[in-house]
Amino acid sequence: MSWARVARAQHARPWGFVVVALLLSIGALPLVAQLELDSDFQALLPEHAQSVRDLDEIRARFGGTSTLALAITASEGADVREARDLARALAPRIEGMDALQVASVDWNVADFERFVSAHRHLYADLDDLVAIRDALQERLDWERARANPFFIDLGDEAPPDPEAVIDRIQRDADEARRAMDRFPEGFYQHPERAIVFLFVRTGIRGGESGAIDRLIAAIEREADDVRGTRASASRSAGTSVGWESGTLRIDYGGDLMDVREENEALKEAVQDSTIVTVVLLLASIFVFFMRWRAAPLLLATLIAPTLVTFAAAELVVDYLNASSAFLGSIIVGNGVNSSVMWLGRYFEERRAGRDVPSAIRATHEGTWAGTFAAALAASLAYGSLLVTDYRGFRDFGFIGALGMMLCWVAAYAVLPVLVVITERWRPMVFGESEKRLKGVYGVLFAKLALDRPRAMLVVCAVLSIVSAIGVGLAVAGDPLEYDFRNLQAERGEESRVSQVNAWMGETVEETRTGSALAILAPTRDDVASLRAQLERYGENHPNVIGAVRTIEDLMPRDQDAKRPVIGELRRLLLEVRPYVSEARRRQIDEQLPPERVDPVRVEDLPASVSRPFMERDGTLGRLVFVEHAEGRDTWDGRYMIEWSSAVRSARTEDGARPAVAGVAVVFSDLLQTIFEDGPQAIGASFLATMILLLFTFRRQRERVLALVSMFAGVLWMTGLLAATGARLNFLNMIAFPITFGIGVEYGVNYVKRFLEEKDARGDGVSAVRAALEGAGGAVILCSLTTLIGYISLYTSANRALNSFGLAMSLGEVTCLISSLLALPAVLHLLESRARKGDARGGVE
Repeated sequence: MSWARVARAQHARPWGFVVVALLLSIGALPLVAQLELDSDFQALLPEHAQSVRDLDEIRARFGGTSTLALAITASEGADVREARDLARALAPRIEGMDALQVASVDWNVADFERFVSAHRHLYADLDDLVAIRDALQERLDWERARANPFFIDLGDEAPPDPEAVIDRIQRDADEARRAMDRFPEGFYQHPERAIVFLFVRTGIRGGESGAIDRLIAAIEREADDVRGTRASASRSAGTSVGWESGTLRIDYGGDLMDVREENEALKEAVQDSTIVTVVLLLASIFVFFMRWRAAPLLLATLIAPTLVTFAAAELVVDYLNASSAFLGSIIVGNGVNSSVMWLGRYFEERRAGRDVPSAIRATHEGTWAGTFAAALAASLAYGSLLVTDYRGFRDFGFIGALGMMLCWVAAYAVLPVLVVITERWRPMVFGESEKRLKGVYGVLFAKLALDRPRAMLVVCAVLSIVSAIGVGLAVAGDPLEYDFRNLQAERGEESRVSQVNAWMGETVEETRTGSALAILAPTRDDVASLRAQLERYGENHPNVIGAVRTIEDLMPRDQDAKRPVIGELRRLLLEVRPYVSEARRRQIDEQLPPERVDPVRVEDLPASVSRPFMERDGTLGRLVFVEHAEGRDTWDGRYMIEWSSAVRSARTEDGARPAVAGVAVVFSDLLQTIFEDGPQAIGASFLATMILLLFTFRRQRERVLALVSMFAGVLWMTGLLAATGARLNFLNMIAFPITFGIGVEYGVNYVKRFLEEKDARGDGVSAVRAALEGAGGAVILCSLTTLIGYISLYTSANRALNSFGLAMSLGEVTCLISSLLALPAVLHLLESRARKGDARGGVE
């Protein structure tokens, strides 16, 4: 490439380059606008992950596995029946929202109560039925014996009075009814609060924020219509976290809103970090260049590559996940490095007295190799994540790798023409003091590294030894993060979603809230076997799994054994009827079994209770729900692995593994994928770095020095992380392969400048200092801008982002120290020894 020709074209036709960049930016905007954010942990996994495939299978069979819970609350002093009336009116309207992916609405079990009452004899306990039958038969035999004129009273105790037996039948019926008292009028009502719940099953995923918002907006419109007035506040209007009308309020919960709230927190974090990055970037750029034009020039250069990068992300990765969501601030902070190096050198050339065309040409020729190698190193570090299947790594790698290279292209295609335009508008003029100006950062680092190079290297060696010990101890103690809470946003007490979910747990079991693990049996015949296996597992491994629920729990048991007993009870009650009072006769008439007792079939169950077990094609009863063990923490990753492993151990009679869906299995797969893919990404990054160094430098010495510098930075970062007690998670593990690129990037920029100065001066010792004072300041600014991007993540309430920001911030600092303190100190000692050797050779 002829940089002279490029420089002439940029100076002669700057607006042509600007128009191309502008057209690319405008063309990218529609795609960027379509790019959505999905913070669901499932979005981090590859499509072929077992938990993802199982969830897709179950979702396809049932039309929806996500739950949106509506908590309708009557204000203090209001009648809870108002909440029930709203629930009664809303339920059928919501169930008709097929276009919004509503699969079903679970809101009332009164029809099941009536169903159980109608079949109460079959729902009675078999032992109770037998005991009542035997007691009736014994009493009837005794009464008949007494009526016999030849009866001889031997003083034996009389069997229970028929009326006492009838009372027992009545008590059993009353007890069954009392079991349903926790559902007043069949509603899912909180036991202490005036809150009524509706559970909407939907095919919407937690990451589909737009679909969730449209569903909530439709629900709130229907609520307005039911009330006959517009709500004073509503979520869809953005005025409140819930819907409010008069004495009623609707708040939202369930797993769908849990992920939605996480999405909102992540979006807010992305916005905040981007703003903080831009503001701090402007300040640091101005302090370094001491020219107002520098900051807008650099930021304007980044517009096109950043937009094109995220437009490509929309086409290739489809959506941003919890790992890749904040890459905007990182691309700005890290991608600006090439432009900083270019502009820093351009200012040097202009201070040296060159005119604009020759300064651009000299800057191109003097910086392109170093900045290209550095940008390529960073891009390869990001790109190394592409060797994994884990989307948390892979998507991050694609966006980061593309962004770094496009930012380098912009530094040499867009920044020079912007400089030309501003120079024509207002040429830069440098005074004599400015011409002699050296970067304060470079001078400071040169003093620290070169005044006492041996002392500096001793400090670095001690730091390396301490870091190695700390890393060894951390690895031995299992460094992975297992606390699920530390991977999500911190939610204050004001989080209404968390509050609604807590109230749900106090009202209904996990099977209804959607938080249990679900197993899809291949056939109905497999259900009993799977349940038996799981219950045996629970007996042999206490505190691992909780209740195992199937549709059979809704059915009367032992029907074949009960039906003849119920027939005998009817006969005996009719026979004992003449021996009791009129009031008891009425009771007998009320509790008398029907003349014909048909068995209850699964298909006879009311839809209100069978719907969770019903597939789209009408098939019933193939689902098995497994709740977590009482007293175990579902935020504990170790328990979630234990729980999901237990459920996944179940097999059908022919040895097939049924599909299992739930948060626990997703989290389990997440950890397993990190275990497998993390080392692959680190190995790929290291290999790419070695190959890059092989082609970047001609001499083995420079390759080794850059490599050792990189290793030192990574080791120190890891040691500091161990010292802070940080644990590895799905996000901060990305820091390791990326830090390889950072460590090489800064070392390559410095060594390239050193070689250039040495060629120009003929003296390696002075070249070490000149390179550090000249390019060191720009490298430090590059590190500072990148560091700003990572530090900005601390504005987030998301703990995973915080941990990533910590890891990368430490990596930036340690790689900067290794590249601009340790590496120059080593070079200084090597060049000083070489000079002495040359001097001795000359004397001889």
